Amino acid sequence: MNIMQIGGVLDAGECAAMRGELASIAGSAATVLSRDASGSVLAQVRRTTRIACPTAISEHIQQRLMSRKPQIEAHFAISLSACETPQFLRYETGDFFVPHQDGNTPLVHDESRFRRISVVIFLSEPSDSPTAGTYGGGSLVFHGTHAAPSGPVSVNPAPGTLVAFRSETTHEVTTVTHGERYTIVSWFRT
Repeated sequence: MNIMQIGGVLDAGECAAMRGELASIAGSAATVLSRDASGSVLAQVRRTTRIACPTAISEHIQQRLMSRKPQIEAHFAISLSACETPQFLRYETGDFFVPHQDGNTPLVHDESRFRRISVVIFLSEPSDSPTAGTYGGGSLVFHGTHAAPSGPVSVNPAPGTLVAFRSETTHEVTTVTHGERYTIVSWFRT
């Protein structure tokens, strides 16, 4: 399984400031990209909050992602174009996302077919015990691609770390057991 991790994409201070900003903003149920214009999703499939982040923060993150594009292209041996507008997500206790792919799968004909590389920037600290500013559970678990499934690989990186993987890789977010898990997600296209 081809998973890339880049530490220090955001420093500890930036992560803390962003968590503080995101905690103060109301959000709405995160949807999924689909032919259905509403993108609605069943509660037994995904439960998380998408936060409407200020444009300046979104543009700043998009610039950070684009600055890492050459490194991501080299790792995956693929030429990429722009990345989608970042999504800011808050997973609270009980939130999750079942195994799924983000795009580039053979039978899907919505906009996700153009996604090649998925990226997640982690903003929160994983912890086995509940302490301020941490979360438990909420692992990013990989199961391989539709063409080459594999055993689960669990990832819980430090805040500020970017995790990149091919968009057709099956992955999930396990149930958050305590705290709040903040992440930023986007997708590079070819």
